[in-house]
Amino acid sequence: MKKWMLVLLLMMSLAGCNEDEKLIRVDYQLSEMRTDDDGIITDENQVKSIGAQLERVNWENAKVEMARKEDLTLTLFYLYDPNMPERLEEYKIWFHDDRVAEIVDLNEHKYGKLSREDAEKLKKQIK
Repeated sequence: MKKWMLVLLLMMSLAGCNEDEKLIRVDYQLSEMRTDDDGIITDENQVKSIGAQLERVNWENAKVEMARKEDLTLTLFYLYDPNMPERLEEYKIWFHDDRVAEIVDLNEHKYGKLSREDAEKLKKQIK
């Protein structure tokens, strides 16, 4: 009986580890040239929506070089433990005329695309 209780407690604690990650803030910079377009988003609903948009990206392990500077830089702040500093994830985003967005994950060095609908939603969340 004790073994089953121990196994159950261990499984519950491991399952809880993933839930501790919480996106708490998004910083953005619309272009490198204009610093007045920088901003911080802390509204919980808006932060969750931005996080949800980035979860829809179709990622590839590829190194890419873009022909122009990014349109948007996002920094996501994840809190794992209140006693530790946030973990940062950085993304560079290019929006194109066909409304598709290309994204480079600077932490994991991945390249991805965001569909037309999701790119529009992300754009609206930032502006």
